[in-house]
Amino acid sequence: MVKKGLWAVIALILVYVVFDFVTGLNREQEVMEQASIQNELSVQDELNEDIDTEEMSEEELQELMDEIAEQNAAGETGSMMEYGLNAGNVAYDFQLEDMDGNTVQLSDYRGKKVFLNFWASWCPPCRVEMPHLQEFHEEQDEVVVLGVNVISSESDPENVPAFIDEFGLTFTNVYAPSEITDLYRVESLPTSYFIGSDGVIYERVVGPVTKDILETKFEMID
Repeated sequence: MVKKGLWAVIALILVYVVFDFVTGLNREQEVMEQASIQNELSVQDELNEDIDTEEMSEEELQELMDEIAEQNAAGETGSMMEYGLNAGNVAYDFQLEDMDGNTVQLSDYRGKKVFLNFWASWCPPCRVEMPHLQEFHEEQDEVVVLGVNVISSESDPENVPAFIDEFGLTFTNVYAPSEITDLYRVESLPTSYFIGSDGVIYERVVGPVTKDILETKFEMID
């Protein structure tokens, strides 16, 4: 009986692990599809602003949209780049609210280098690196420091503004739901991405960084 009970517990654990894994994959796929739709809408907005499409056929309009999408993805290098999280991929776009309720979109920072930093108020390594991020932010204007609070991991939402006040953070910080942290595969904190002015990821870092590391790495990024 004991052995049967043990095997039953093990079976239940395996079922839960498989269910959780499949659910996570489905959630990540949904967010990726939303990001794809948002990119298509951006292309359509560009068409509406710059080109009179009223007299174009559906085939001509689709060809034009495909051409603009290819140009946007190719960037300055002239070669196609895919959205993703590896070095050489274009970082997934998102729209999130900052601490004042304003909408912040990652793609709005095109033309600027970006240090994208996922953090939480309870995270000891995050506390270690925050003074370095603030000092780096204050001493240069070529790189945008964008903090992303993993709000789903906070025991109390009020800990977030208290954390920002404690460290005197003046760079932009936004709230991220689990869909975004899943999309960016944030499994440990802090997790950060070094992003070039063209929106391309250069490096992913898990763990705290220092001001010297930030300066050194961004000197090598366009």
